[in-house]
Amino acid sequence: PVGTSKRRSLYYRHSRDDKDKFLSTFDDADFLQCYRRQESVLPQQALALSNSKLSHDMANKIAAKVTSTFTDDSYGDFTRRAFALLLGREATFEELLECNGFQQELKELYQDLSEAECNQRIRNKLVHALLNHNDFVSIR
Repeated sequence: PVGTSKRRSLYYRHSRDDKDKFLSTFDDADFLQCYRRQESVLPQQALALSNSKLSHDMANKIAAKVTSTFTDDSYGDFTRRAFALLLGREATFEELLECNGFQQELKELYQDLSEAECNQRIRNKLVHALLNHNDFVSIR
C-alpha cells in the first residue's frame, strides 16, 4: 500500500535532457510515464552502497566525528556510540560481540600499522559496515 513504506529515500530532480547514471543503478522511474511502480531491489543497489567512494568517504568522516566525542579509546565505547548515531538505537549484546570479533580480526590484519592508524582503519570499517546495515536503510 502507498504510504506504508518505512524505507528511507533520497529525492532528485529529473531532467529529460540529462539522465542521471547514478539513479539508473537504483532503478529510477521513467518520469515520462505515469504508472504505479512495483517495488524492486536490484543487486547493484547494495553493491553501490557498499563499494562507492562516497560511502567510504562518509564512513571515514563519521568515524572521525564519533572518535572526537570521547576520550576513552575502547572499541566498545566507539561501537556503542556509532550504533546510537547511525542506527538510532543501542547495540545488542550479540552485536557488540560480533563487532568485537570483527575488530580483533582487523587488528590482526593491520598489525604492521601504527596503533593510531590501526584504530582509525578499524573504526572506519565498522562505520562503513553500519552504513550498509539494514537498520540504517530501513526505519523500523
